Amino acid sequence: MTDVPYETEHDHNVQGHDVHEPHEGLPGTIGHVSSWKSLVKVLGALLVLTVITVAVAQVDLGRMNIVGALGIACVKASIVALWFMHLRYDKRFNFWILISSLAFVAWMVGYILMDTAIYQQNITDYRKEKPLEVKPIESGSHQ
Repeated sequence: MTDVPYETEHDHNVQGHDVHEPHEGLPGTIGHVSSWKSLVKVLGALLVLTVITVAVAQVDLGRMNIVGALGIACVKASIVALWFMHLRYDKRFNFWILISSLAFVAWMVGYILMDTAIYQQNITDYRKEKPLEVKPIESGSHQ
């Protein structure tokens, strides 16, 4: 056994650990080390998606601008979570915790959007009844 604090291979047997899952290590060991080739591919994908994000922002797609930007952002966040945060190689439990958290956020955002849609007519009616009075700024008063 080497004196390196983060071992990736073991030359000793621990009772009850004769068979290991492919990406599980003993406590204090590195669970997964990514190759530089995969990290370069991930970097390339993120850079390409960033260029696509900037290109989509330059085109007027109406309401689809937000949908496109959020879609690309979700793909980029997934890539970061799966490869840089190593969820792709981690236990499935951590993956389901992430998915559950994202589902909870989506549920809450859905309620906010639904609430906004329900009260939008009230806001529009109020603005029609009581329009904002804008007074012009005099040229000498702000010095």
